[in-house]
Amino acid sequence: MFEEKDDTILARWLAGTLTQEELAEFKNSKEFAEYQSIVTASNRFEKPAFNKEKLYTNIAAKRKNQKSTKVISLKSISYVIAVAASIVLIIGVFFNNITYKTGIGEQLAVTLPDNSKIQLNANSKLEHNRFFWNSNRNVSLNGEAYFIVEKGSTFNVKTNYGTVSVLGTEFNIRSRKNAYNLICYEGKVMFKQNKTEKTAVLTAGKSISIINNDFNEATTTKTSPSWLKGISTFDNTMLSDVLNELRAQYGITIKTNGVDLSQRFTGNFVHNDLETALKTVLVPMQIEYTINKNILLLNSSKE
Repeated sequence: MFEEKDDTILARWLAGTLTQEELAEFKNSKEFAEYQSIVTASNRFEKPAFNKEKLYTNIAAKRKNQKSTKVISLKSISYVIAVAASIVLIIGVFFNNITYKTGIGEQLAVTLPDNSKIQLNANSKLEHNRFFWNSNRNVSLNGEAYFIVEKGSTFNVKTNYGTVSVLGTEFNIRSRKNAYNLICYEGKVMFKQNKTEKTAVLTAGKSISIINNDFNEATTTKTSPSWLKGISTFDNTMLSDVLNELRAQYGITIKTNGVDLSQRFTGNFVHNDLETALKTVLVPMQIEYTINKNILLLNSSKE
């Protein structure tokens, strides 16, 4: 990298002390565009107060109290100040993430800097670094999202349950409270669980799920998640997970009144009609219900 040739180049550029020749050479380097974008982006943030005169005074006072008589030039101190300022600037920007959120019943299409595509499902959150994306393709997910990843360096999706690593593929992740599901639709992905460090490699048509720390593998013939078309689909899924998705899509409060949430449901519900969704899920499971002012009350009707 260019700064390895001269480790003061960035500090002197920020301080405005480069010669015309140095500036011209720096502008021709491949790193200049990235540094320039950082400075441009940093102008949108409030910079911390920086008292140059006070710093000069403090440094001079400390030098006076030392026994050594070595002389430190003001030019050297200027470099120290410039480096300190650049560190404050770079830390403030490098650790800044871009965040995408969806509310109840919402979906959001996201295109990443490498042209990878992500579709966020309802009540979900996605974060990634603002800069140097091509060499650091990491995102964090809380909720559900469908990924179409462009080929390139390793692409990592971090969740509370574990990390999915890919090179280029299509897959869906649902990472919600007490339930995790990963389906690979194309290519190959690797999952590494946080707590146990257990790993699983999934090819197209394979899936894994984690419910209450139980790790299960399964297969599917589907080529994309149904929620992209406004339908949530479940296969032998715990009722608690199904109810969580109803909350995410409709924003309802659910009071279960002792209903067994571990019983399994296979089927689907639509995202655009609450009454139809409730009948589709609860009637086949013989669960009586009433809904009043967005509050769903459940009561098992099984004898």
